Amino acid sequence: MTMLRITTALALLVSAIFMAADAQAQEIDFDQINKFESVGKGTLSVGEPPKTIVDDNERHVVILTIWDADAETKVYWKTPDADAPRTTVIPGRGIQTFQTAGLFKLEAVGEPNHEVKYGYVLLGLRK
Repeated sequence: MTMLRITTALALLVSAIFMAADAQAQEIDFDQINKFESVGKGTLSVGEPPKTIVDDNERHVVILTIWDADAETKVYWKTPDADAPRTTVIPGRGIQTFQTAGLFKLEAVGEPNHEVKYGYVLLGLRK
C-alpha cells in the first residue's frame, strides 16, 4: 500500500511539472519533513463551499497541483510563523508548495458552472 501511495504521489508531481503553466513555491527545509500523510485529488466547482484538506493545528507541507482550471483557485492557509490566516489566488494551472500550520482549504472562484481539478501531496513537519 505504501508503494502505491508513493507511486501515485510521484505520478502526480511529475505530470504536473510538465503541465504547469506557472510554478511557484515557498522555501521548504526538507530535513523537517517527518512523514508522508496522504495524497489526493478532486474537483472544485464554483459556488460550492471551500474543500478542507487540513484542519488539525499541526505543521504540514502541501504540494498543490492545479492541472485543469477554467476558474481561479482560492487557497486559505495559515503559515507556521503567523497566527493570521492567509489567502492565495492561483489564476489557472500550476504547482505551488505551502508550509502550513494546520489550516488548508481550497475554493473555486469565477463564473458559474466552471471548475478546478487538483491534486495534492500532504507531508508532516517536525515541531
